[in-house]
Amino acid sequence: MAVNLERSDLLFYRVDPYEIHYLKFVLEAYEGLATLTTLDSATGLIQLAVPPGRKDSLESLLEALGRELGLERVTAP
Repeated sequence: MAVNLERSDLLFYRVDPYEIHYLKFVLEAYEGLATLTTLDSATGLIQLAVPPGRKDSLESLLEALGRELGLERVTAP
């Protein structure tokens, strides 16, 4: 059995804090696309761990949802 040793990319975003649960729900519907971790629920700071080869798909989805959720890419905290 081959094992993929590539690491996930970590991306950081700010989102309207009231929309974190919705974004997590959407990401769970796209199984294996990304894992969302809330870093600061008061400011809406989140981390997305993106498996190798899924970054383009995730960015397409986030672009579509960006305005609706008030999504903003930020540098690592």
